[in-house]
Amino acid sequence: VTHDGDFITRIEDGAVMNVACGWLQEGVDLALKPGPRNEKERREQLKMTNGSRRFVINEDGTVSPKNCQNLVLGLCFHPKLFLVDRFSQNRAVFKNIDALLKKKESDDDDDGVMLELVSHPNFAVTPISTLVSHNLAAGWGHMKLGLGPKGNSIKVVYRKNKIIVSASNYFFLCYLFHGAFAGNQVLLVGSETPIEHSFLKRFILKFYGLISSSDFFINEDGTISPLNAPHLALGFQVPSFLNENREPVAEFTRDSLQGNYAGINATSIPY
Repeated sequence: VTHDGDFITRIEDGAVMNVACGWLQEGVDLALKPGPRNEKERREQLKMTNGSRRFVINEDGTVSPKNCQNLVLGLCFHPKLFLVDRFSQNRAVFKNIDALLKKKESDDDDDGVMLELVSHPNFAVTPISTLVSHNLAAGWGHMKLGLGPKGNSIKVVYRKNKIIVSASNYFFLCYLFHGAFAGNQVLLVGSETPIEHSFLKRFILKFYGLISSSDFFINEDGTISPLNAPHLALGFQVPSFLNENREPVAEFTRDSLQGNYAGINATSIPY
């Protein structure tokens, strides 16, 4: 790579580093996006999305967004939660499915069910970032989910095809990009504070595509699939710790880092 005082550029193709959606906050992902091809595009990209493509190299060897130098680039050692092929060795198989389905029939307000895993013993689905605010409404934002110790598991209930964090009833599991495809990241999206006006709540849910992007179905084998994509399931970047040997459904198997799926190319997804 090269650094020209603003852009961090990959030499072979001119792609530049970008903070997703211009959210200059702790826990936000970075990606490579097409870089400027001329001086006009350079000026435009310097101004875009909160300076999301401008970086400085600090004296201690760290790298910061130019417009938010209290943050630096870093790594997360927790594997993230994604949609994967339902028969992939990376799929998540959950321990407490029966309890989750049983509570579906109940309206009791309790602590919910831990998303503890059979496929990854002693681990569970846990938050792996702080809340990233979206500025659409007070307290609204997302947290990344991943593989963590079972003691840190989120506790959920299953209501009307939504997997809801029971402590608040305002956070849902939701995949990041529109459309269910292997490699799509699954987040916890919602509000830290109650949304008093039902119209505003419906508008926000529609704006984020949550009406379909947060609909899930619990399968008999302990996996959880998008309601409209039963060939997929929740999973991680690491395979099961049980060393299962399962044959994938060939026509639905894709490497999420190569090529495209359902018309979406990994290098063209908007951030």
